[in-house]
Amino acid sequence: MNGFIKLNVAMTIAFVSTTTSYAQPTPKELHSEGYVQSLDQSASSRLNTKALHLNDVIEQGLRKNYDQQIRKYNDEILDLKWDDTWEDFWLPKVNISLISDEHRLGTVKGGSNNSSPRNKRPDGALSLNFGDYTLFNWGRDYLPYLNTKADIKRSKEQIKEDSRELKHDLIIAYFRLSFFNEQERIKRDQLRHASFIYRLNREKISLKKVSKQDYYLARSEYLRAQNEFQEAKNAVQLQNEVVANLINDEVGTKYILQDALKYELLTTPLDEIIRIANANNPDTLDALKEVENAKRSYELALKNNLPLPKISMTLGAYDYRFGPNTNRTTFSTGEGNSNIDIVASINATWSLTGSGGLLNSRRTKSSMLSKHLAFAKKAQAQRDSKAQIKSQYFTVKHLQNQINILDARIPTLQKSFDTILENYMNKRTRYIDFKNTLIELTDAQILLEQSKFLHLLNKIELAKVAGVEDFPGQNFENLKQSKKGSK
Repeated sequence: MNGFIKLNVAMTIAFVSTTTSYAQPTPKELHSEGYVQSLDQSASSRLNTKALHLNDVIEQGLRKNYDQQIRKYNDEILDLKWDDTWEDFWLPKVNISLISDEHRLGTVKGGSNNSSPRNKRPDGALSLNFGDYTLFNWGRDYLPYLNTKADIKRSKEQIKEDSRELKHDLIIAYFRLSFFNEQERIKRDQLRHASFIYRLNREKISLKKVSKQDYYLARSEYLRAQNEFQEAKNAVQLQNEVVANLINDEVGTKYILQDALKYELLTTPLDEIIRIANANNPDTLDALKEVENAKRSYELALKNNLPLPKISMTLGAYDYRFGPNTNRTTFSTGEGNSNIDIVASINATWSLTGSGGLLNSRRTKSSMLSKHLAFAKKAQAQRDSKAQIKSQYFTVKHLQNQINILDARIPTLQKSFDTILENYMNKRTRYIDFKNTLIELTDAQILLEQSKFLHLLNKIELAKVAGVEDFPGQNFENLKQSKKGSK
């Protein structure tokens, strides 16, 4: 009988070693102890499968992503807004206008009072108007112009920053899917080992060569591994949808990744990253823009409270008058005047009560407080970015240490698992030792893959805070290797 058991075990081992997964049972085999298939084959065949490289994700995402397309339109709108702002300030406001009075096209019903009938011919004017041109007004037009210029410039920079962040998100999404694929593979191996021991014990218990305790422990572990495998497959499916949404692919696309994550240490020093962030952090740049605008707004509030003259020049207009009794062209710069003069005027108002306070004091103080508020927000942004950089930098360093430990730990766990598996099959150890070692090996393998992904994630988040696409000497697009070269 012992020889029969050894032969049966040897045949089972040979079966497991020559197959990577267990065959799907027929419907009749799907009873309470049958293998639970992870995915209906008919549903799987309906999926749209697509091979995907990292560069494909980046290129297609930057080209087809809906948010990116919206950003392109917003960028063009900002260009048009800047053209309007520049021309309104630097050039005379030249325009052509056509105005006509009402003229009669026809009469629906005649009336008894026709002392002033409407003309049948149009009466109006065609004008080429050059308007007024300000020569000097103590910067009261120039300061708002500079504020608008700063707002448009910063908005265009934010569009570039959002595009850069999209690129980072595409890289993260690709390698998150890669991690979930690795997690599914590891969970499948765990399920394969648990299923093998469970099936073995199910055969042994019928021969009363294994205790009921080991049988039920094996069954429980098998079902637990099955559950974790299902969760891992679901995570892959959900991440496929995330990638499809980012690159605007068909809903339900399943991706076969061609690149694996290449682990590289972070070599840029912390002081260098902080220096880069001080000049490029998006929140800091926003705060700096607000500081400059607030300073100019406060200066403008002070000037508006002074009786400063405005020096301007009226360039006049050419008017072509047409009508039943008129057909002439005139040039004028005002009523009864055709001289082009340089003039000065003062237009200042001081409130005594109501909005603005006595002599506009509340309006001026509000501008001053807005300036102090902008400085406070700038200091807060700089401090927050520095704190975030330090936190993520130390996280990256911690993950590097953890990866080194796991690289040394996993081979030891693998040898330990192989030894315990052999000992258990030869009845030289307990089932609980097999179970604990299998779980520990699986968790360590997943933790290694997760740590490598989190290492990349935190490096990219660090680059986002620093306001750069890549760190000096490192390119996130190149953190890839062929699947053949991956573990």
